[in-house]
Amino acid sequence: MKIYSKWKDSQVVDLFRYIEQGKKQNICLTKLFESYAKKSGRMPNSVRNYYYNELENLLSNEKRAKKLGIDVNLHQKNNSKEFSCEETKDLVISILKNTAKGMSVRKACLSLADGDINLIVRYQNKFRSVVVKDKELYDSCVKEIYGQTEKFDTKPKNNNMPNNVVKFKQRQQFLTDSDINSLFLGLVKLVKKQAGEEMNKDLKLENKKANSMLRKTLVELSEKENEIKNLRKNFKVLSDSNQKLKEELKVIRGKNAELLSKIQKSTI
Repeated sequence: MKIYSKWKDSQVVDLFRYIEQGKKQNICLTKLFESYAKKSGRMPNSVRNYYYNELENLLSNEKRAKKLGIDVNLHQKNNSKEFSCEETKDLVISILKNTAKGMSVRKACLSLADGDINLIVRYQNKFRSVVVKDKELYDSCVKEIYGQTEKFDTKPKNNNMPNNVVKFKQRQQFLTDSDINSLFLGLVKLVKKQAGEEMNKDLKLENKKANSMLRKTLVELSEKENEIKNLRKNFKVLSDSNQKLKEELKVIRGKNAELLSKIQKSTI
């Protein structure tokens, strides 16, 4: 019976699926525990401890693992075989020989591991461990190759140095007139470039303002044009109405004159 956690089965499945996806991308468990802790709002150590406790439970409870749809074979630890002293020495010598050809340590490990990600990490970690913690073994490997001991971050200086290693000239300790002129011209170009960029920036800003004002003016003109159209329309309506009133007034005046004439005749 589980007593080590209060996680729900759905959370268990989510955690194990997350670990499976991370392993497919060759992400180490430590990183996966940290990222899942951020995702779930838990502490990395809590996630780690829970994962291993849950894994132990699932390994002994095949029925529950099947119910949750978790393939425990994808989560079992790979117990890597330890390097023997002879294997360690052979590995260090092989990497040193490759670095002497111009390879980086990482590329040398990649070549020796034939592309196997897990082996690359093991080889690289083992080599760095020897460099840091086993100076005696490292020096003996260097001596076996070059005839004398050298530090890891230096190039061999004896006559046995491979022909493809390029020697660099000693760095000058002062600036010549040519160096000063080149530096000055470089600074001038840099200043001009920066000034040009600032000018372009200002021009873009001004252009943006001008475009904005133009759009605003066009909108205002459009509104004024609509107002003029409405005024013209209203003026035509008033003009027609005025003409109609004039005609009606003319008729009324005619009738009034006729009526007045009749009144005058009847009076006489």
